[in-house]
Amino acid sequence: MSDRPSISLTQNGVRGTALVTGGSRGLGSAIARHLAAEGWHTVICGRDPERLDAAVKTAADDGIALHAVRADVTDERSVGGLFERLAEDAPPLGLCVNNAGNNFSRRLVSVRERPDGPPLLSPHPLEDFERVVTSLLTGTFLVGRHAAQTMLAAGTPGAIVNISSTVRKGAYGQSAYCAAKSGVEALTRTWATELGEYGIRVSAVAPGVVDGEALRRRSAASERHAAYMADLRRHVPLRRWCDERDVAEAVAFAADNPSVTGTVLEVDAGGLPARVLPPADRVPGTRTTAATAGLPEKAENTV
Repeated sequence: MSDRPSISLTQNGVRGTALVTGGSRGLGSAIARHLAAEGWHTVICGRDPERLDAAVKTAADDGIALHAVRADVTDERSVGGLFERLAEDAPPLGLCVNNAGNNFSRRLVSVRERPDGPPLLSPHPLEDFERVVTSLLTGTFLVGRHAAQTMLAAGTPGAIVNISSTVRKGAYGQSAYCAAKSGVEALTRTWATELGEYGIRVSAVAPGVVDGEALRRRSAASERHAAYMADLRRHVPLRRWCDERDVAEAVAFAADNPSVTGTVLEVDAGGLPARVLPPADRVPGTRTTAATAGLPEKAENTV
């Protein structure tokens, strides 16, 4: 079956269904809108029905057709119900984009120096770690498994594109996020090996910092965060962040190219350093702690 053409190519002028998880806003919405404009019957899913409705309406106002199904990617029964709906109401599944997830990473142990006593130590909460790993890694597993099963049962080829991250190999203050995104890469390469003989291609797209709604909102709320991110950007080879369209175009490329599988497409303007320190930290004899270096206490939805 490996010689069969990809379903992502047009068939009689009509494309199949593209499912985008977490597609009601931000990067997921940008990906969904781009795929719809490329001719896919695009379905977005998420947990908030009001956001889903708003995304569909906004797209319709722009002449783009999106379809929405409420689902929680971390709940096995909810994911099963999502694919039952797709089987009833949509053309055959040709593309699944695993984008849903959140980020509540922190440093493993945050240290705040005190002049009059021992430092204050704040460990990374287990519930935050589990919440991130469940949404990003378990959610990708559940949706990817159902997508593969749907394509295999129908005997049709297709593509699964997982959203990873350029920081998956490790980054300061990103314990949960890096662990989860590294796991997403492992799933991607494993599934590509397992499913390739059936004409199902599996790839990942790894954005750097995305210049989108979440980054702008957090930077507006914290001058410290905005200053740190500006300093970080100066250490990126292209001196810029990627934008949502950059990522959406990479997803479309991975979906359409019949020879792309088992790989991670880096969309990160050249890559991020694991950590950026202020100039004072590089002056001999000057002690700068993590708490005074302008580094974020909590990396919430910024990468």
